[in-house]
Amino acid sequence: MTRLAICFPGQGSQAVGMGQDLYNEFDSVKTLFDEAGTILGKDIKKICFEGPEEELMQTENTQVAIFLVSVALYQQLKLSGITPSFVTGHSLGELTAYYAAGVLDLETALAAVIRRGQLMSQAHPKAESAMAAVMGMDIVALEAVVTAHDAGVAVVANYNSAAQVVISGERVAIEAVSESLKEAGAKRVIPLKVGGAFHSPLMESAVVPFTEFLSDKSFNNASVPVILDRTAQPESDAELLRSNLPEQIRSSVQWTSISQFLGKNVDVVIECGPGRVLSGLLKKTSPDLTIFSIFNLESLNTVLPELTSAVE
Repeated sequence: MTRLAICFPGQGSQAVGMGQDLYNEFDSVKTLFDEAGTILGKDIKKICFEGPEEELMQTENTQVAIFLVSVALYQQLKLSGITPSFVTGHSLGELTAYYAAGVLDLETALAAVIRRGQLMSQAHPKAESAMAAVMGMDIVALEAVVTAHDAGVAVVANYNSAAQVVISGERVAIEAVSESLKEAGAKRVIPLKVGGAFHSPLMESAVVPFTEFLSDKSFNNASVPVILDRTAQPESDAELLRSNLPEQIRSSVQWTSISQFLGKNVDVVIECGPGRVLSGLLKKTSPDLTIFSIFNLESLNTVLPELTSAVE
């Protein structure tokens, strides 16, 4: 029997217009966006479909829009009879995975996405925060450079693949470490346009208030295991999933290890949501996986027949 996982992208994959073709095609997607607009008290579909880009790029809008487009695509997979053995997601995408696994209902998931984004944005001044992608450097050597520096807070935030990681921390420290990494042999170090030093100790002040926010929310046991960003291990227990979310904010995303886990435990992975970043990372780490990317109506219509054939 073919084993299948679904993964959901995080922030950075957004674009004005995403999801509109799905909204125009499917009544279930109309219901999803309209219900979300009522819950949020704003016309999120207008921001998502029409922009302007500056409004979509605001963290509170970006994250909700990516979540909704990912859920809209997942709904169509579910209606087509696609049942995963695991779900997972990169950073924000982990919350989408919670929803897909039935851990959170729509209202709670949207509230969590909004509050998480607010707290992460407020945790450390944007002007003093930075993140950078580092390409083409041995991970052990990279970690040694990051650990040895004394310019301030800088850590590895995302272990994306053997050839790509993201560092995060205080701007002055990230700038200094970036130069050291180039001198030590990194092929490229690219500053990222982000709203904070995410997945670093600078997110510490967000942990307690997010824990308190989630304390009275309803969490269910996962209907399929969620592979967690922090541990790269599957989890289904409702209370452990609750306690994971605040910790995830300040912890590194172990995407390389998640890719390795998927390579050993499933045959097919579907990236479900805007963009194709995760598919590329998965291919680098676990090249034997069969990987599909579903990011709009056209790709959904193309992939579904192939997917049905692959899982038969």
